[in-house]
Amino acid sequence: MRDVAAILALAVWPMLCQAQGILAGALPAPIVTQNPVETCLNSRYSQHTLSRAAARVQQMSNILWAAGRAPVTGSYRNIFVATPSGTYRYDPTDHSLSWHSDEVVSDGGFAIIYDAQLEFDAGVMFMPAILASVSLARSTESPVACCPKGIGYPTTRLIFGVQPVTDLTTQLAARCSVAPEQPGWLPDPSMTGDNSLEGVLADLKYVDSLMQTDLTSHQVSQILWAGYGCTAHVTSNGRAGLTVPSAYANYYLSQSIYLVNEDGVHRYQNRDPSTNPGTRDHRLEPLGPADGDARRRPGSESENPDPADARPRLQSAVSGLPKAPCYVVLCLDSSNVGQPYAQLEVGFVAGSMLLQASAIGLGCRFRTGLSSAEQRSVQAATSIDASRVPQAIVCIGPIAVSPALEGDANRDHMVDLADYVILSSSWRSSKSQPRYDGRADFDRDGLIDVADLRLLATNWLETMPAATAP
Repeated sequence: MRDVAAILALAVWPMLCQAQGILAGALPAPIVTQNPVETCLNSRYSQHTLSRAAARVQQMSNILWAAGRAPVTGSYRNIFVATPSGTYRYDPTDHSLSWHSDEVVSDGGFAIIYDAQLEFDAGVMFMPAILASVSLARSTESPVACCPKGIGYPTTRLIFGVQPVTDLTTQLAARCSVAPEQPGWLPDPSMTGDNSLEGVLADLKYVDSLMQTDLTSHQVSQILWAGYGCTAHVTSNGRAGLTVPSAYANYYLSQSIYLVNEDGVHRYQNRDPSTNPGTRDHRLEPLGPADGDARRRPGSESENPDPADARPRLQSAVSGLPKAPCYVVLCLDSSNVGQPYAQLEVGFVAGSMLLQASAIGLGCRFRTGLSSAEQRSVQAATSIDASRVPQAIVCIGPIAVSPALEGDANRDHMVDLADYVILSSSWRSSKSQPRYDGRADFDRDGLIDVADLRLLATNWLETMPAATAP
């Protein structure tokens, strides 16, 4: 009877809290909307005036769960949610809220507040939350609009309002102006996909080992578009919208995203050659000349005449940079370095690329916190101009398959309590449910159950050397 009473208390407590406007306790499991990552990215836009209407717990559950799935590259990141009843701390481990302070939301229905060592991590965390709100437009829940506001911690927050939004769209706006198969050409990115946003978040492919198999042109196109590609919406100041938010549509990463792969170094361009932010394009601009005999202008980004593969030089330039077939170097103009909005936007772009890579079966890893010496070394290795300062490197490629240590959910080559926590957080979930975490599905049967627990127990405290990616 005591066990039954405890179970009933756990079931009734969230309902009592909700009835009294108190949110402390476990949140309901997120619902699956079945909307693809690509469609959500293509449909994202910010609404600056947000309703003060109270949000449902389910809406907050989906959005907070999505935020909590993002990786952390700094030493810490905390997530808080301000509501009409107070501010709560969100624990992504058990998907729950605990009381934090009596500060109430001052704009919109609720707001996510971050506390992180790196603004980059806040941006990465905001993107899944933004897309989760977009995806609710086609679900059993009412639509939710959002907008990042404020500048610098603790003012910067992602604010949400329960209100009408434009329906999701698969309209393609990002088309390449370069003729097919010519230098700089990118194929059309897809606005639809095979995997739901929640399914991708449940099995996010943030990994540390990548195979050295070159990406296809379609994969490259999709990743670049997801990070900073044009969409059909128009901003309030008349600029062509992108997949990620930008404060006042300043677009701090314009002409500052560089692709480093087997073909050399290219700058991604999402505007036409005039760079007018009201225009749309989707092309690559080689930093070097089309033919190897041409000389490059001294002092320009193409000064280095060597057209050879820059990846080995880039790997040597940055300590601990994972070996990958494709790198995307995210830079800021030197005048924007240290600007909180600009730093957040770098995180937005990286977060979108991680989501897109995961959606198409590719692995991803971030390298952040570059020292001044490393930034200069990256510029030298890639011929990126000194005015474009590297902030983060996104490493992308097929996931390296290493000998499996069944039970090693977090891939640290040891089976311990950390792996048990991952398994228990997704216990009795299937691949169709948001709570499912593919890392804990050790027998890969699409269900996390006693068979997976048995594998973890069999290898408890076992270790194995880290595998080297081929």
